[in-house]
Amino acid sequence: MRKIFLLTLFLITSLLSYEELTEDNFAEKIRGKNVIIDFYAPWCPPCKILANNLEDFEIQKSDNIEIFKVNIDNDLILAKMYRVKQLPTLIYFKNGEPIKRYVGIQTTEELLKSSQVDFN
Repeated sequence: MRKIFLLTLFLITSLLSYEELTEDNFAEKIRGKNVIIDFYAPWCPPCKILANNLEDFEIQKSDNIEIFKVNIDNDLILAKMYRVKQLPTLIYFKNGEPIKRYVGIQTTEELLKSSQVDFN
């Protein structure tokens, strides 16, 4: 029974986790799409709160928006390239180009509203 529970927990966690981008796959993954990139660090408490809000947002968001993450501890080059100086930082990309930046915790409602405005 315990194995079934752990397997179920792992599957649910993997469904709710977002693909982490690196310098190697960043441009390819965002090309031609509406994308929200969450620049975060695993040690950052506000980043964890935003991660929970992004999970709620994922359920309600438009199907034409994808969410990815960049761990700034692992990819400092991307953080510097996009001038990420505070955490958490969300950068919205449309067709591979940055269109908007949000710094700090965004509520699910704020994410829904901003995505409707910025991606239309």
